[in-house]
Amino acid sequence: TSMARRTRTQRRKTLTERHGADRVIRKNGDESVSSLVDDVAAVSSGGMISQTKQDIDGHEPSADDIERAVNEAPIGLSICDPELDDGPLVYVNDAWEEHTGYPKEEVLGRNPRFLQGPETDPETVGRLAGAIKNEEPVTVEIRNYRRDGTPFWNELTVAPVYDDDELVHYVGFQNDVTDRKTAERLADERAEKIAAERQALDRVLGRVNGLLSEISRILVEGTDADTISRNVCEEIADEPGYMGGWIAEVSSGTGRLELTASSGIPVDKGLSLSLEETPMEVRRAIDTDEVQGCSAGSCAGGPLAPKTIGGRRLLVVPVTYGHRRYGLLGIYSSEENALDRRERKVCKSVGKMIANGLHSVETTRILTTDRVVELCVDVTDESFTLSRIADAIGGTVDLLGTTRLDDDACELYLKTECGADEATISGIETLPFVRSSRTVSETNDDVTFSVTATASPPFTRLAEHGGVVADASAEPTSAHLTIEAPPEQDVRSMLDVLRAEYDGVELRSRVERESRDRSLTEFAAEVDDRLTERQRSALKTAELNGYFEWPRPVDGSEIADRMGITRQTFHQHLRAAERKLVEAYVDP
Repeated sequence: TSMARRTRTQRRKTLTERHGADRVIRKNGDESVSSLVDDVAAVSSGGMISQTKQDIDGHEPSADDIERAVNEAPIGLSICDPELDDGPLVYVNDAWEEHTGYPKEEVLGRNPRFLQGPETDPETVGRLAGAIKNEEPVTVEIRNYRRDGTPFWNELTVAPVYDDDELVHYVGFQNDVTDRKTAERLADERAEKIAAERQALDRVLGRVNGLLSEISRILVEGTDADTISRNVCEEIADEPGYMGGWIAEVSSGTGRLELTASSGIPVDKGLSLSLEETPMEVRRAIDTDEVQGCSAGSCAGGPLAPKTIGGRRLLVVPVTYGHRRYGLLGIYSSEENALDRRERKVCKSVGKMIANGLHSVETTRILTTDRVVELCVDVTDESFTLSRIADAIGGTVDLLGTTRLDDDACELYLKTECGADEATISGIETLPFVRSSRTVSETNDDVTFSVTATASPPFTRLAEHGGVVADASAEPTSAHLTIEAPPEQDVRSMLDVLRAEYDGVELRSRVERESRDRSLTEFAAEVDDRLTERQRSALKTAELNGYFEWPRPVDGSEIADRMGITRQTFHQHLRAAERKLVEAYVDP
């Protein structure tokens, strides 16, 4: 080996002397090209430095200065001697000791491979060994271990050192890059998660677009609840990733879960189960009105459990419209990644869509039925909204109508016998649920006034169960309601709405008769949907004050004053309401 090195050295000297070369580049593997570029750049740039060259005589660093600089360098530095067996360490600086945790006395005389461990990449070790064997400089990032066993990432550069072209040492430069490698790993993991999330989102969007589109079509075309329920279940069964589903409702009479439709699963329509026989998620959905889900491994047994059905997951979706619960929708997945947290939100919207469709069908049936059931109900509870208003004015009140507002409040139009002055009407505002009140009109016999209430009687919830309050009056201690509903409507559910809020709810009579004002109710409902809150208020106030009589007992300014708005604003709202009223009549 020594003879070969001397031969190479003599050859370079001969080339330099014979051809007048500035220097000779050794053929040294892949690094030769880089060395050539660097040396050519250095030689060709000689003499191009414009900065004034200073005289440094007397300022050259001493051997001690150089040794101190090397020892105190911020990166680890080590020297190995290739002349000794196994090329052991013969020098390490302070930073090397700090990075590895090994003191000098433990490592000098040993090959630095002892820094390797279980997670050190064999390919990286092979690359490092190959470069040393070929006397080539190399830089690698290698997993090493400190003295206490802690792993760290070592950016290691190893380069040969020559003395007159004779290899005398290998120098190693060590830089701890654990923080950078950790950041890179986290960035890679985040990128993988984002890619996986995007794939999952694309899958969900594809399923959702198809499902929502088809269910929207079913709801638009559906004319009865049974057809809608059956078609929805069939569409769920046809959707890729889903196995099938069912729609069920809890009987108000028996308290049992009755399946009204199913498809794609070995459970038939008409199955009746006690709630104790159903998965816990069914009962939780009933109690919380929130979507509930479970997997085949975590869901309890029973006829509706995903393991019994043969599905991977079960999602139970409440089908509710406001306070009206039309039932539950059960969806089974055939894929493990279906019905995840993203799809739960979508399925919740599907449940609301189905409830809206069923409510629309039910409302249409209520408005177009030829016969109604008339219920006369007494409420002997002083907390009833109308009774509290009657107590505040010290008399009786009759309900003339209600107008829903955009913020879930409502405006009640009430009439009381003569004697209630402005101060009495204003006194209603002391009630905690009253936002404002105003007098609408006065005659010799009675006073009509308006109350904007944040807690109205449960008339909207009655409507969700198919009941319409045709008449209502109240005294301070009791109230009397007349409710109209289709003959097949569940009377108990409407009474339960009242009993959930008030004591002393009693059904006095139930009479089936011909509908008296079907067309009027239908027309009023259509107009009400078109009007804004202000337009409804302007139209109602104008009518109650006799504005449409001739000669007019009041003008627009007086009505505007009652409403607390300008005359121009009142006429603007009234004209818009009149236009919509005419449009609904001419082109329903």
